Amino acid sequence: MKNRRLWCFLGLAAMAATAHAGTCEENFQAVGDPRNGLTFTGSVSVPGLSVSSALGQMRNFAIEEGAEAGADSFDGDRGEVLFTRSKGLKRPIVYQVRANASGMVWLSTKLAPGQQMDKGIVRTSFCKALNALKAGKQGESIAATARAASSSDSNFDKVIEGKARDLSREIQRDVAKSMAAVNSKGRLGHFLIGSHNYATKNERANALAPVTAKYKGRRYRIDGQIYTLTEDSFTHVKEIAYLVAESEGLFRTTGGSTVNNLNFTIRCNMAPDQTRLFYSLSEKDWITLEGTVDEISESGMKLKDCRQAS
Repeated sequence: MKNRRLWCFLGLAAMAATAHAGTCEENFQAVGDPRNGLTFTGSVSVPGLSVSSALGQMRNFAIEEGAEAGADSFDGDRGEVLFTRSKGLKRPIVYQVRANASGMVWLSTKLAPGQQMDKGIVRTSFCKALNALKAGKQGESIAATARAASSSDSNFDKVIEGKARDLSREIQRDVAKSMAAVNSKGRLGHFLIGSHNYATKNERANALAPVTAKYKGRRYRIDGQIYTLTEDSFTHVKEIAYLVAESEGLFRTTGGSTVNNLNFTIRCNMAPDQTRLFYSLSEKDWITLEGTVDEISESGMKLKDCRQAS
């Protein structure tokens, strides 16, 4: 999906910041050209610090920045959480926190093209948060307090129930709102003089970042009809796509793939222990699945580790 480009870049930049051991202040980097959008990265190593504790403690950074915290997202021995700061800003800033089981923690952000932040101020705020991380029971206590303080207006720690079609329209509205400016860029010039000054991939990725931060890692219990069941012949990953197109016409039938895929799609990669369930299902069957949002694009979202909801 297209927005993976932004997060992959941040991940590479963060890993580059650990090329030499040292303090957060020594590891801090500002990478790129402001005209394209600078990337800021900082990192620390805290032996004995668990991934969950690191992500929880870093919510204190979100609180200090006035940012909204998303949900924790885990992949094996690694974890990630995204924060969005939008108050008082023309364009939101999304921060990415990554941690692994060895005690490494990275904090990164990529600005939109032309967006400005003072390097010294960013270094101070990044390193204040990273240097405050604690291992062991002290860190776990700090993480629990930070999670409680940042959960009052967030859905990051809840399982959200919804119908596939309703959820499709809800997230599509968020995507459309976030992408409105870049989607309109260049249209007037093209209409008047035939120019092609459309938004770049970089601009589109930055515009979508707040939506990714809002939804990635959220847990959903989704009910609806199955549109397709597919299995990757190489990885054997089994995927269920929900029917999200509205019924149309006299007999209230739903169109083919073109119609369904014109809507915001919702796909679920099944957990390995759901093989029997997957093979028991057919298109148009009803199913309620519970999973975690793994990817968001302009056209749809994918959940991972999906299981039949009890």
